[in-house]
Amino acid sequence: MSDYVKLDDVTLAYGDVVAVPNLSFEIGKGELIALLGPSGCGKTTTMRAIAGLMGLASGSIHIDGRDVTNLPPSKREVGLVFQSYALFPHLSVYENVAFGLKMRGEKNIKPKVEAAIESVGLSQFANRLTPDLSGGQQQRVSLARSLVVEPKVLLLDEPLSNLDARLRLEMQMVLKDIQKRTGVTMIFVTHDQSEALALADRIVLMKDGKIVQSGLAEDMYNAPETRFAADFFGFENILPGEDGRERAWRPNAIRLGEGPYEGRIRGMSFGGDYRTYVIETDRGQIKGAVAADLPAYAEGETVRFDLPMAQAVALQAG
Repeated sequence: MSDYVKLDDVTLAYGDVVAVPNLSFEIGKGELIALLGPSGCGKTTTMRAIAGLMGLASGSIHIDGRDVTNLPPSKREVGLVFQSYALFPHLSVYENVAFGLKMRGEKNIKPKVEAAIESVGLSQFANRLTPDLSGGQQQRVSLARSLVVEPKVLLLDEPLSNLDARLRLEMQMVLKDIQKRTGVTMIFVTHDQSEALALADRIVLMKDGKIVQSGLAEDMYNAPETRFAADFFGFENILPGEDGRERAWRPNAIRLGEGPYEGRIRGMSFGGDYRTYVIETDRGQIKGAVAADLPAYAEGETVRFDLPMAQAVALQAG
């Protein structure tokens, strides 16, 4: 994989507090990467450093073979899409998208602006003021404004978190489609693992400013390496193994109604297709999920269960 974007031993700090110590990773041209992790893990700080909005305590950043470590944001050829949209409410869609090109003094911008607006499906709203648009439409305007300047890298900081569930799904498809059509390298910051899995070619999972695990989205989902990664990707049952290594199971991997173990139902939550049960056992609390069309267990009922080793993931320490 080519190192189109390369962070080499980057340390980022707020005064004397180190937020990201000695971070290194590479991104290939045309990749869509998710920086994933909980609040305070350093993902947004890392994105700000790539954008040039934050200086480095040490290390270097390269984009397309060029050292941009000491360049201002305007010289890095990156686009930014924020959670808050950051649109000009007194300007139309067309004027918002054209703004960056006008600031650069470009001439004959109409074809570029119209193409960018069309690429996000808003041609019919080109003359409308942005406050008159829905949240999803405003986010599309923000995308078009960033794309029209033809950035080498598009940085997106939690851009879908202000949208409702239906619009988030819609915008995920828009982002995937735009990335596929334009081939632009995207770095997507999110705390939502389902969003990262739906969008990213590759996921970089962070904790305390460090990379815990990185890899293809499917590999991260199916084969987390540590307790932190397993919990983040939905392996809610983590138990010690006889060999000293912990094992992790998803709730739907726990076989309820049969098996060598026994527990008591402490609670149940209904999730549409599944019911998830909290079971008190001598091995600790277990979560098991079964299809909602099967007979339900009652709270306080004793139930047998199995922990199929074929469905378990062996974890590393950490």
